[in-house]
Amino acid sequence: MGMRTGICGWSGCGKSTLSRQYTSVCHGDDYCDLGWSEASQHLADLFDDPSYDCYEGCALPRSLRKWCAQHREGRPIDHLIVLTRPFRAQTPGQVAQGKGHDTVLAEILPELKRRGIRIEYR
Repeated sequence: MGMRTGICGWSGCGKSTLSRQYTSVCHGDDYCDLGWSEASQHLADLFDDPSYDCYEGCALPRSLRKWCAQHREGRPIDHLIVLTRPFRAQTPGQVAQGKGHDTVLAEILPELKRRGIRIEYR
């Protein structure tokens, strides 16, 4: 299995645009209709699918948290790119979603680092 990358950040940060450089991308936002909890669990389940080399979306931190809670060891991805600046104005809902993203990401960063996942901020 090759190197697997995750891309996360607030709405409008360029996650989908950046993911275009990868061969096979799992777009987490494709599962938003399932609801937050179900979408993030579905994405977490897809970390075990070796056909993807990139996973991206706003729900990625929640998915990483769920995968790590279900697997005592191992890595769901090898490299996490955190995009830090939205390129457009945010609605109140997007701001709330972004704050949730940041809270979950801060919670799981120590575990991701312990598992040897390379974290890169852009």
